[in-house]
Parts: sequence; structure tokens; C-alpha cells
Amino acid sequence: MSWVSSAANDASETLGTRRSQARGSGDPDLDAAMDELDDYLDQGRTETEAREREEARRRAAEESQRRQNAYSGSSGYSRSGPPEALLKAYRILGLSYGVTFPEVKAAYKRLLMQNHPDRNSATPEQMRRSTEISAKINAAYHCIETWNTKGKLDDL
Repeated sequence: MSWVSSAANDASETLGTRRSQARGSGDPDLDAAMDELDDYLDQGRTETEAREREEARRRAAEESQRRQNAYSGSSGYSRSGPPEALLKAYRILGLSYGVTFPEVKAAYKRLLMQNHPDRNSATPEQMRRSTEISAKINAAYHCIETWNTKGKLDDL
């Protein structure tokens, strides 16, 4: 038995590798190092995935709690519900209160594309009107974005 084959056996026993024979590069040290790197990267990947799952779970729980606090049964909103300015912002974007932020962002972009002054500049009146509408859309989006990030509105 040569020193190369005994080194390969020692490396696979020492590092607990499961793929050293499967690699077959001919260099047991390289195989052992690559197996160790794979194990390390797999461990980091699973930790990252676990953190991402936990973060998604936490965000979903916060969103659920926020929605639960906003509604008071089926009759409407409670006194501790969202401010009227926030409800108005959702109405401007054509949405109901409580939709997810990605849905808000999609509606914002869609409405802004439809009502952008550069797209509606055939007449000065049409351009003025689209500028006003765009300003309202921007203000509504900013209001909702502030509410989602800070949990309160700047104006209140």
C-alpha cells in the first residue's frame, strides 16, 4: 500500500468525508479539502435558510397582528384602527386596506405608468391633470410606505 492511498483513507476518516472516493481527482488532499469546503458551505446555507425562514415567519406574524389590530369585527375599523389618511391613500391606489406591500407597490407602478405626465402630454390641460394625479399617487404611496416601515404617519 502506497503512502498516497493510506493518506486518502486517513483524510476521509479524519474529516468524516462522504465523497472523497466519488471526486476522483487523484489528489486525496485536494479531495479532502473540497469535501471540507462543501460541508462548510452546506452548513452556512442551512443556517442562512433557517434565518430567512424565521424572518419570513416573524414578518407574517407582525402583518397578521397589524391586520388583526386594524379590524374590529365585520362592522368596520376600531378606534385604534388605521388613520383616515391611510385609508384614503389605499383608496387613491384603488386598493382595500390590508393588502400586502408588494401589491401596493405593483398598483402604484401601474397607476403611475398610466398617469405619467410624459405619456399624457398631448394638450396642456391633459398634462396638468396627469401631473396632479401623479402627485396624488406619489403621496398615497409615500403614506402607505411610511406606515409600513415606521408604523405611524409623519403628518400625524
